[in-house]
Amino acid sequence: MIPTVPFDLILSVFIGLVFSACARVQFAGGGTPWGRELAAVLSFEGIIVWPVALYFYLVHPAWSWMYLIDPARLPWGIVVLVLLAYVATLLAGYLGGWALVRVGKEKILFAALAVVGVGLIVFLIAARHRISHTGTFDEFHAGHALALGEGKLGWALAAASTGVAIAVVLVGFTLWEQGKRSR
Repeated sequence: MIPTVPFDLILSVFIGLVFSACARVQFAGGGTPWGRELAAVLSFEGIIVWPVALYFYLVHPAWSWMYLIDPARLPWGIVVLVLLAYVATLLAGYLGGWALVRVGKEKILFAALAVVGVGLIVFLIAARHRISHTGTFDEFHAGHALALGEGKLGWALAAASTGVAIAVVLVGFTLWEQGKRSR
């Protein structure tokens, strides 16, 4: 996970699709998306994503916006909108995947996963200079931002990314196992 606002919005769609793919047995069997599966998805968002996003947004605000927007010019309440956008995009992926499974289009679900996954990789390659530096908005644009490993951002990013990845795997595995039990 690269907790920058633009990247995370796309990543949230991807993770929502992953969760719906993991719960496809329940969905194909007529299950609704509003049960325990949704509780697992929303718990992931509230317990894992929001605290990580808040940390990076509040401690490394210019980096979180990938130096595209000066965070000093944004109203403080924008963080609430960002968190709501994270939930909306996660649910869009999850419910979109559910809809595809319900109509028997699992291949399209996996194609969407591949397209969004490749899109994330392309995004990372295209934005690698912005992601691999840390500093203020002005430092970055003046060419004085530090390399990612020269400050605490690198360590925080490694720890947070590892934790989020583990959480995605655990939630996905839980959804998968629930599907095996519902057969």
